[in-house]
Amino acid sequence: MALLSEAIAQQIVLEMEKIIERNINIMNETGVIIASKDTERIGSFHEGALKAIQEGETVPIYSDQSHQGAKAGMNMPILFKGALIGVIGITGHPDEISDYAKIIHKMTEVMVKEAYVSQELELEKSARERFVHEWMQRQWTDRRDFMLRAKTLRIDMSTSRQVLLFDLVHVKRKQDSEVTRQERLRSIMKEVGDMLGVGEQDILVMWQSNQFVLLKQNAPAFFPSRVKESLRRLSSNQVEIYCGLGRQHHGMDGTVKSFEEAQQAVFFARQKQQSVVVFQELGIESVVFQIPETVKEDFVERFFPVFHDEKQHQLVESVKVFLEHNQSIASASDALFIHKNTLQYRLKKMEQLTGLDPRKFQDAALYWLGLAFLEKH
Repeated sequence: MALLSEAIAQQIVLEMEKIIERNINIMNETGVIIASKDTERIGSFHEGALKAIQEGETVPIYSDQSHQGAKAGMNMPILFKGALIGVIGITGHPDEISDYAKIIHKMTEVMVKEAYVSQELELEKSARERFVHEWMQRQWTDRRDFMLRAKTLRIDMSTSRQVLLFDLVHVKRKQDSEVTRQERLRSIMKEVGDMLGVGEQDILVMWQSNQFVLLKQNAPAFFPSRVKESLRRLSSNQVEIYCGLGRQHHGMDGTVKSFEEAQQAVFFARQKQQSVVVFQELGIESVVFQIPETVKEDFVERFFPVFHDEKQHQLVESVKVFLEHNQSIASASDALFIHKNTLQYRLKKMEQLTGLDPRKFQDAALYWLGLAFLEKH
């Protein structure tokens, strides 16, 4: 049998206060007052309520002294799914309040039903969120049981999905509390869901304290541009929003793969200060991301220890710009606001320090890797 929680009871009393001036009490299944307009009565025993519970009928009380802990009024049993879960009492002479007491009683049962439905939806939402976290982190032990859980939660594991990971960077404000930031995150998550048209088989849940994830079923080809437009419209001076999109993959394992791609993509979105990065469009970055840090550090130490020398920062930056401009002396020198001969000198100097010439294709590839390895993932 469902029990009437104090939270739901108090919520009902607060709502009733808006429409009736008389005192309202709500008692649990043992006759104890758990919510009241008169807060001093909370926790006390109400004999009239216990009688209404035992008889399953409305109990009018005409005198303040006739029942322990009760005052004159009407005490009506609250039913939920056919079970008696509590009593609502209205203070006043029964002859004066009987007409609208029936209305209040009916409203209370409707409110109880709505509260429990809302509670059940929250529980299902939490269960889906937990499931997605376990799914994306491959935490299932028995594949068959995991698929059964998916079926219970009405999640189709056989479909194709594209995963989007959204990352919010809150602009620091002294007056913003963690609660405020979380409220803003949930609000943005809802707006993103509305803009992208989250369907019945799409799954939108919180991921971390500053992230949420969307598992989009059968996303159309134009979806990335739609995401970019949505984030543009949501941009504000309070938060920066980045999104990484994995490729569309099929089935249970395919969705996890798409999520892992989205993680890589959102990292580079933040790094490049781009609102949206699609994994499909990543080049060498997608490979670099998966290489262990120890391997990267060893590579740089062997070929480019000069990268860690602060005195050579200008040379390193010049090589980087040179490579970003497709090894074009003219374009790179313009970007650096220096003479072509000055750039040539710097490139030659770097060759002397490393034994590798950034103007040669094979050596340039090593430079490109080394510079990419410097970025912390």
